[in-house]
Amino acid sequence: MSFIIKKLRIDKDYSVKKDWEDLLSHANIRPEKAIDYTVGVFEEDNLIGTGSIFQNILKCIAVAPEYMGGKVLNMLMSHLMSEIFDKGYASCFIYTKEEAAHSFIHLGFCEIARVSGELVFLELSSKGFLSYIEDLKKARKEGDKIASIVMNANPFTNGHLYLIETAAKENDILHIFILSEELSDFPSRTRFELVKKGTAHLHNIILHVTGDYIVSAKTFPSYFLKEKSDVTYIQASLDAIIFKAHIAPSLGISRRYVGEEPLSQSTAIYNKALKDVFNEEIKLIVIPRREVDNEVISASRVRKLFKENHMEQLKYLVPKSTFEFLLSPEGRRIQNKILEKEV
Repeated sequence: MSFIIKKLRIDKDYSVKKDWEDLLSHANIRPEKAIDYTVGVFEEDNLIGTGSIFQNILKCIAVAPEYMGGKVLNMLMSHLMSEIFDKGYASCFIYTKEEAAHSFIHLGFCEIARVSGELVFLELSSKGFLSYIEDLKKARKEGDKIASIVMNANPFTNGHLYLIETAAKENDILHIFILSEELSDFPSRTRFELVKKGTAHLHNIILHVTGDYIVSAKTFPSYFLKEKSDVTYIQASLDAIIFKAHIAPSLGISRRYVGEEPLSQSTAIYNKALKDVFNEEIKLIVIPRREVDNEVISASRVRKLFKENHMEQLKYLVPKSTFEFLLSPEGRRIQNKILEKEV
């Protein structure tokens, strides 16, 4: 019995896409749009297995029932993992159904966290999550009230600053986590530096990157969750479980601050999931959003004005350091990229 792996051009060949979708459907998996690379395992002309990659995340892994438990999955996973590590990533991740988790653990993956009845989040890495937690512990400082904020800061606004200043005033130590994912208009390095410069006057804060361990809606998978499942709630639950079980204990965090967004249903769902998982073991504190001209300051509002080049209006929405960056050559390059995406 001979199997071969081929790259699937699902964006260019309708018949290939149809076979791919059918194989996923038999495995109760919905096709996922956020993928960079897809392959199929073939026996002669028959597609019997498939898998995809988005950055360093494995997605849409499916094998025909009659080939389960054999070498098809091993062959598929070996190929996909090689692709990820050959691109320079240090870790490889997968989200999967609880009943499928053992197959990936058998291949060397380690469980990071699970949302009972919904999914398991696993990693394959020489260092990975344990190393990340050990690095966090080195930044631990003692205090009676130790709090945290998680933000994307795309870019850093006066709304973010107000949230940070409020939390810093109310606590001895404030740990701020800036999302590391490269899926925003402003690169992670830039977002981190803008937060750093904008909060330089505060002396009880510590900045951290999130690595791959706090995820955004853009990378979180929904393709194998039940249609009736609330994806936002499950994503937030996974974040909260990882934070509560591992991140908070490593730094002695007992409080987490979030901004209120009354017009955003997804934010309300996210905050509810955090509160449910934290269950008073970590206190969730919701701060009303700061407003200018009777409108909340949001990063999306700032990006819109930036794209439209309304720089005078931006002055009142962002710290001086952010405003200066937006006017800089690097800021203008980001502005041009935002405009190009709209074309």
